[in-house]
Parts: sequence; structure tokens; C-alpha cells
Amino acid sequence: MDIGARHWAVRTRVALISGLSLVSIAVLCFVPPIPLGRDYHIFADARLLSGIPNCLNVLSNVPFMIVGILGLVWLFLKSSKSSFTEQSERLPYLVFFAGVALTGFGSGWYHLAPSNARLPWDLLPMTCCFMSMAAAQVMERIDVKAGLAMLIPMLVLGLASVAYWYFTQLHGLGDYRFYLYVQFFPPILIATIVALFPPRYTHTDYLMAAFFLFVAAKLFELFDKQIYSFTGVLSGHSLKHVTAGVACYWILLMLQRRRAVLNFREEPQAALTPSGEQPFAGGEF
Repeated sequence: MDIGARHWAVRTRVALISGLSLVSIAVLCFVPPIPLGRDYHIFADARLLSGIPNCLNVLSNVPFMIVGILGLVWLFLKSSKSSFTEQSERLPYLVFFAGVALTGFGSGWYHLAPSNARLPWDLLPMTCCFMSMAAAQVMERIDVKAGLAMLIPMLVLGLASVAYWYFTQLHGLGDYRFYLYVQFFPPILIATIVALFPPRYTHTDYLMAAFFLFVAAKLFELFDKQIYSFTGVLSGHSLKHVTAGVACYWILLMLQRRRAVLNFREEPQAALTPSGEQPFAGGEF
């Protein structure tokens, strides 16, 4: 999307974001139920090492635990205050890094004995990561109060997507489509927000690096068996865990190194409505 889109009226950009969200949800309702694949719980590397089943798929979750704990500790340090113009902006990142740490524990627990019963412990914290990052971008680029108001409903939506899969699975259906939506739509939403709205802070390139690392992690996951067959040591799924952990670390680096953009609230004149009235400039809708 051309950077010139940032010169559109603010209401136009907000309407585009809202429309994209509503259309995606409407389309999702017409998608038929998506069950888990029959081999969903079968991974290429199932080696027992040092008494740990599926050892590398389990241990490769350690980066999540480390990064999540580092992020939480840093957010409570006084030095982190300079990374936020409003202290409420740290809330979605607290949720994010808590979700990252819990993903490490939950995914490790799941991979010890992959099954439908253990899968929610892997999925639930990840939904918190996806949704909190989307809310953070709304707060930082569109409106702080709006993003804060969206955080809890978005988290509930993420958790509900896993609960919906689990209970439909108990009744023999196992509809996975709403979780897939929660996993893949937030990155699309974040990319759109980044394209349409100017940054409140520096070092957006770190966020972009995290995005591309996330894409790489999904590709590693997709080619789990092929990568393991090629290397004979590492599987695609283990690489996925490590790469996604590095992506989360880049988000932490972004927060630690960024500073507020001094002229953030100076919206381009093109953001004015045709009547010449300015709906808002970094403030409320």
C-alpha cells in the first residue's frame, strides 16, 4: 500500500480499517467448518533425547519463556517509561509478553504428548499475543483510548476461538476456522494500520523485522517434514519455535530502543475533511 495513503482523511483510513475487519468476519461466517488435519499431532522429529519425548520440539520453546520473562521484567523497570508517551500503552505489551512466556510453557507441555486435550494450552496464550499486538498498534497509531477499549474484547475473542474449537471437537466436529482467523487476521490488520497511519514512535523497522520473522516461522512449520529430511537434525517445527521466539525478541528490542516522534500529532493537512474540519489528530475518534 502506497505511503501516500497516509494523506487520506483520517476518517477514511479508520473506515477502511473498520470495513476490512467487518468484511473479514462476514466472509469467515460463510466459510465451512475447518477440522484439524488427521496428522495435526504428528511431527517430523519425534526423537526421545535425554528422556524427553519429542525433545527438540519441546526444548525449542525455551526462547519463548526467556523473551517473555525478559519483556515482563523490563516493562516494570523505571527505564521503560521513556518508551511510552502514555503509561496505558504498556498494558497490551504486558499481555503480549505474558502470552509469550505462557506460550513457551503451554507449547512445551503440548509437545511432550501432542493431543487434542493438550492443544488448548498451546493455543490460548498465542491468541493473547496476536490480539494484544493488534490493540497496541491501534493505541499507538490511531487512538490510545480506542485501542485500550478494544483490548479486552479482542482477548475474549481470541480465547473464545480456542474454546469454540475445543467444544466442537468434543462433539466430533472440531471447527478450527475461528482460531485460524485469530492467528492470521491480526498480522494483516497490523500491516494495514502501519501502512495507513504514521508512527508515534521510532524504530518501526523492528516491527517489520518481527513480521517477516513470523512469516518465516510459518513457512518453517509448513515444511516441517521436508526440513527434517534435509537436515536430519532440525525439523521445521523446531525452527518455527526458535524463529518466532526471535521475532518476539525483536519486538522487545523495538520497545527498548524507540523514542516518541515529536511531531506525531501534526497530521498532514490532507487529513482534513472536505469541509475543512479536522476530525481528530492523534486524539479520539
